[in-house]
Amino acid sequence: MLQIIHFVCLSYLWLAPDVVRCKPAYLFSAEAGGWLNLHLMPATWEQAFLRCHYEGAVLASPINKELAKALLAGLGQLGEFSSIFLGIHDLYSNGHFASVEGVPLSDMEIEWRLFRPGINHGDCLSMSVDRDEYYIQRASCTDPLPFMCYRKYDNQTMNECGTFDNQYQLRRCTGSCYKVHQKLQSWSRAYGICSAEGGHLVILNDAEEARIVQDMFPTGTMVPFSDHFHVGLTTWSTDRIWTTIHGESLEDVFNKWSNDKPNLGFKQNRASFVSTGTLDVIDDDFKSMFVCEKSPTSLQYEPVPVPVREKNLGHLPVSDNNTVH
Repeated sequence: MLQIIHFVCLSYLWLAPDVVRCKPAYLFSAEAGGWLNLHLMPATWEQAFLRCHYEGAVLASPINKELAKALLAGLGQLGEFSSIFLGIHDLYSNGHFASVEGVPLSDMEIEWRLFRPGINHGDCLSMSVDRDEYYIQRASCTDPLPFMCYRKYDNQTMNECGTFDNQYQLRRCTGSCYKVHQKLQSWSRAYGICSAEGGHLVILNDAEEARIVQDMFPTGTMVPFSDHFHVGLTTWSTDRIWTTIHGESLEDVFNKWSNDKPNLGFKQNRASFVSTGTLDVIDDDFKSMFVCEKSPTSLQYEPVPVPVREKNLGHLPVSDNNTVH
């Protein structure tokens, strides 16, 4: 049976930059022809869709027999009376259900009972198990459920940053990979996007790294607040104890503020990096660009094992073993 276990990385594992932080969340399935990741934390359908999207995948649907088997295997790990969202909805047109890839429900090779009797409302579909019986049923898109993401193998190889996203670029002087997001987001939203991509909001460890990130600001743009980057620095409670998102104290990282010390308002509990090379205090709703940082040793997707070459899947990105070094 396909094992699709979502391993959770505890935050303290991120503190050491040169070690493996967690096992890949996405495990490769030769049968399904791609990678799968079971998210145990319930989310609304839209949240699940976006999470999969930012992870470089799609919200999984049983668009063929192989994916149907994989979904059943994942659902089986949740136990009896469990449900997961499918990437199938009729949000575009009532009654016309299709997957997020655009495959109509009628074209899917589903071998189990389609609709559970008595369930006839909701614009999204879920898959459920009840006393060893599997069902697809309508579900409210706003009631949180676990879900599974899927990335189809497409001949693309992982880059030196350990990701399929080529916008991540390795800077060897810091040993980290960086990606600039120019779309304005709140600090919390930016944090979530970086996390979904397998990284984190950039942490400026010293003046050299601050200079490198400063050079990433776009030039010649008229976008408002294009002179700010969200960074992984925040403060707690009324005591205003500043730490990085990985727990380092302010004194141990870059801490040059626009003023001699940060001016703190009632809601100003996050930090941004200004194009002038200093830090500024912002509130969580302040929208700006941001930089995600990622360790090249932290793989979100499991390397494809060598025996898969015998499965006639074409030219695969292979690894001589399944250990991330």
